This record gives sequence, structure tokens and C-alpha cells, in this order.
Amino acid sequence: MHPNSLLAVTRSMLPCGLLLAAACAQTAAITAQAAGSAAPTPPAAPAVAGLPTFLLPVPGGTVEIGLGADRLVQATCQVVSPARPDVAAKISASKVSLLLKQSASVLGPRKVAVEPFLLARTPVTCAQWERYLKEKSKTGPVRSPFDWWRYGREDDYTARLPEITKEFPGEELGPLLYWERHATELPYGLTDKAGKSFADRPVTFVDYREANAFAASLGMRLPTEAEWTRAARGDGNHVWPWGAGEPKNDVFTEAALEQLRILKSSDRDRKPVGTVAAAAGPFGHADMFGQVWQLVSGTGYRPINGEDPFTDEWKRLQKDKVGALLSSPPMWKDDRALAKGGSYLSGGEPITLLIDARAPMQTIDVLASVGVRLAKSLRPGYDLLLSTLRGAFNRNVFLTQQDVDLGQQVGAERYELGADGFPTAYDAISFAPVNWLSADKNPELGKLLDATQQQPLLVGVLVTTVPLAAPELPAGAYAVLFRKQGVPRELTEAVKVGHKELAAPAKKPKNGETEAAAPGKGGWREIVARYGLTEADVASKDAANGLKFVRVDGLEVPIEHDLLLLSGSDGKVAAFTQAPNHKFALGGPLAPEIAVEACAKGRMQVKLRAGAPASAANAKRVVDMRLHFTLDRPAPAAGDGWRLPGS
Repeated sequence: MHPNSLLAVTRSMLPCGLLLAAACAQTAAITAQAAGSAAPTPPAAPAVAGLPTFLLPVPGGTVEIGLGADRLVQATCQVVSPARPDVAAKISASKVSLLLKQSASVLGPRKVAVEPFLLARTPVTCAQWERYLKEKSKTGPVRSPFDWWRYGREDDYTARLPEITKEFPGEELGPLLYWERHATELPYGLTDKAGKSFADRPVTFVDYREANAFAASLGMRLPTEAEWTRAARGDGNHVWPWGAGEPKNDVFTEAALEQLRILKSSDRDRKPVGTVAAAAGPFGHADMFGQVWQLVSGTGYRPINGEDPFTDEWKRLQKDKVGALLSSPPMWKDDRALAKGGSYLSGGEPITLLIDARAPMQTIDVLASVGVRLAKSLRPGYDLLLSTLRGAFNRNVFLTQQDVDLGQQVGAERYELGADGFPTAYDAISFAPVNWLSADKNPELGKLLDATQQQPLLVGVLVTTVPLAAPELPAGAYAVLFRKQGVPRELTEAVKVGHKELAAPAKKPKNGETEAAAPGKGGWREIVARYGLTEADVASKDAANGLKFVRVDGLEVPIEHDLLLLSGSDGKVAAFTQAPNHKFALGGPLAPEIAVEACAKGRMQVKLRAGAPASAANAKRVVDMRLHFTLDRPAPAAGDGWRLPGS
């Protein structure tokens, strides 16, 4: 994490209430559950057999996203002057302008189609996050959220204050910066010094990459902004969370803040999930509003529905007497993550409770009021792959503008669930081809494959939660490359020349002639080096009849067969396996396929078929590819719970 990320966030005071001030207080910030709060709802029945029961279905349909200039102005004036919105600009033109500035990115309403999906009933809790950290700690040090140390182990925090002051003298945010630097070394707890547990509160102080890594570990993902809005707004077009039904209800009132339990300053803190009835969405999802901001998938702080709808609505805003108080559009930033839903701090900033409200932040930011809600697609393994790509995935082997074609993803997965419906184990394998194979306009397949003898060709990405047996690799994410059998004639000739030269007795250079200038020297060395070979390889006895291998990223690779090579998190090829006998062939578009079988040793063999366009210029010329991988686990038996496409 960047050493100044927390500092920058706090001092710049990002819009939409992304505040860390509460976390820096010297007193505990955990609020006791208010008397009379509703008890958490039991886990719902699974929407799809075999999937976690804490996920609730969101039906597919169209959802209206974004606001017109008139509706945004009305909502802003209601917040500034609830009793008399018509005089809001006279009461405080500066506040109207500020709220319009915070919300202007939502200009440009559009109806957007959303496919059916599953969404967690509540945000991720501290208890759920702790399960993840305990599992992750088995393979290395982990970072627990700041408040788990600050309030869960206040004894340790207090004991370290002199050290914190010494390390960050005069720095107001010293404790946060100290945690940022030493988090993996610090103890934690989920109970404050008064004995109150916050295990059932939403987890916060996690950044965008951590959120995606957590989601990937469960075969899930963050919802898209459109999906989140569908779950929050349903079939209506109301502006405020409480505004469904009669238009007269779709206005801002302080009574709504009271229903959300964020009107009083003493209530402005995280609450046990599922205990505020008014915060539920139309499909039964709890804490959609006014609890914690919820990160959504993807990056880019741009107009909510694109440039053209925004421009049209911006012109209307500028023609409005009140709207014209905002003279310039937002500063767009493509590297920002977004969060939705407002938070417990929205009682002081009610404009952030607009259903379309958005909170932009850096992907490395960790904030006291920002949490996570999980989503799940119905396609097996899709979310595992997507969340992995959203995290710290190494793209060194990708060409410029080359990406993974998630529309062609295929996979298999299975869950084991605890009594509470939360996963206790998740097994999956997922693959997707790249969106094109070559940057050339119209490559010939034969020449494209021949070129892989020198430079293997990236064909897709594989993610597995189960160790691989063929090739032998640990669970993880891998770029998959193809290398055609054999070697080019230039390498064969270079090895022949080099071996003959190195095997011949050394000759003393003539007077005035250097070794480098001697006849026959040097040319073959440059060629063999391009294939990862050394003089020692060329000088060996085996090279007399031609070498049977090349090296890729230092790994010795045989040349007798077509190979699939897997590149790991360091961007280097880590292992290889023989490619299926079925040769790559050029044809038309095809649907991806997956089959699960038992290999000769009884292990689980996954056979994939996928297509990728030969070039970026022509999506109809598709290369038909077959890929086989063997997992280091027994082949599944009937009733094992593995989900395949269409199941």
C-alpha cells in the first residue's frame, strides 16, 4: 500500500462521507445494539442447489440508472431545505453547489438490462472476514483491519503509542500509518475493552484488491454498479431508498434518517447486520442503505451511463437557474474504485443516500465506512476468474489491448457449507481465452503457430483452487501459453555450427586479430540465446545431433510435442504439460465446453474447448483450441456436488 494513501484520503476529504476521523478517536467507536432492534433474519433457502444459502436471488430485468437534471436539483434542494426546497438556493447557494458537485456524475438516466444473479443478504461481517484471514494465515502473514487492532486489542495499541509517536512524530494519523506499515505483525480481537463484540458488524478498513481476493476465495465477486442498483431500486424509478410507491413518498425527510437510525450522532456507527428494517432493498437484501458503503466491481469514475447521456443532461442542468450554480463538471479519474449505498455517516450528508449516489476512492484506500457485499453469477467458476483478474494478477505476458474474454469463460465448481450457510470449502477450476491471439491484421494460422517455437502464444487464463497434477503446480492463477513442437531451422543450424566450433581445438589468433573477429565466431550465439540456450548446452555431447529442448523463462522445455505452458504470479513460465492431440484449427465462433473425467490414475481430468479470434481485426475467424488439465484430487463421484455449465 502506498505510504501516504490513508493520509491523503483523510486530508482531501473525499466526497460522500469517506471519513477516517472516527477511526482516529482515542475512545472506542463500537456502538451497542439499540434496544428494540430486529433480530437478524435466518439464512434464506438457496436460490440454486449447491450454492451458499446466504445469497438471495435478484431477478433479471431492466433498471433505471442515473438521474435527470431536474430530479437531481430537486433532491439537492430537499436536502438543503427539507421544509421549503423551493428556497434552498436562497438559503445556501454554496451548499447547493457543493451537493450538486458531489452528485453530478449520476446525470444521464438510462434503462439498463441486468441478468439474474445472486447477492448476499448482508454486507460481509467481521466474523466472516476472520474465517478468511485464518485460512490465509496458513500460507503467510496476513493483515487484519485497523479497527480490529485499535479497538479489539486496545491494550496493545496503548502500549505501542510511544513507539508510534517516535516513528511518526507530530503526525495526527500516526496510528493509521503505523498500522499500514506493521499490520501483519499486530494482534487483533473482535471484542472491545468493554466486552462488546463487533463480530456481527460489517467489516471495514479493507481495500479494493483485498475485497476482490476475499470474493475470489469463495468463488464470488463484487456486484457491478448496475447489479447493485437493480437490487436497491428494483422495478421502480424512485430517487430515494424509501421512495417506492407514491411519488409523494419520494422526497427527503429527517424522518427517513430516523428510520435508518442515522439521524442522531450517537447512532452514526456500524450496527449488527440485518437489524435496521428500513435499510432493506426490494428483494430482501438487508443493509443496502446507511450502514456501510459497498464496493462495486470494476474501476473508473466516469459518467454513470457514459459521455453522451451525461452531456445531454449537463446542458439541461446549465439551463436550470439552480443547477447552473454548478459551473464545471466533475474531474473524471479512470483509476478509481466505486462504492454504493451511503453509510452511517450519511446522516450528516443525506445526499449520499440517493440510490444512484457513488463514492469514488483509490483502489488502495482503506476507510472506516466502506465495506463489502458479495455477488454470485450462475456460471460455475466465472466469479472466481473475474475476482482474480480484479486483484493482483500479473499481466506481463499480455500484449497491448489484449485481455481475457470473460464472455467465453467456462468452469466447474463445488461448495461445502457450514450450518450458517457460509462456505467452509470451495473447489473450482475456471478458464477463459484471450479476446484475440495476434495483433497482426490477418495472420495465417500456420505461421502464427510456427512463431510459437520462439515465443509461446498466450491463449487464455486458468484459475484453480485445487493443486494441479498435470502440470504439477499449486493452486493459483496462471496465464496459459501454447508452444508448437519442434524448432525453427535457424536454431538447428545455429546449434550445429556452434557445437562444431566449440568442439574444435582452440586456435591461436593471428597477429593483430582478436578472438571476436575470428572467422565463424559470434553469429550462432545470438540465435541460440533467443531460445534460452547457453554455450554449455551447445557444447554438450547431446547437441551433436541437435538439442531436444529449449528454455522458456529459464525452464527447460522439450520440443517433441505441442505444449501448454503456465505462467505464474511472477510473470514467468513455471511448468508445462503436453497439449491434446487435437490440433488448433481455424473456424467460426464456437461456444466453450468443459468435461470432467477420470484420468488413467483416477484423478480429476478437466477437458476444455474454447475459441479465440486469430486477430483483433476479425472476430469471426476463430481458432478452435483444446486444453486438458489434471487436478491433484480424485475424480468426482456422482452426487459430489460439482456444478458444470447448465447444471
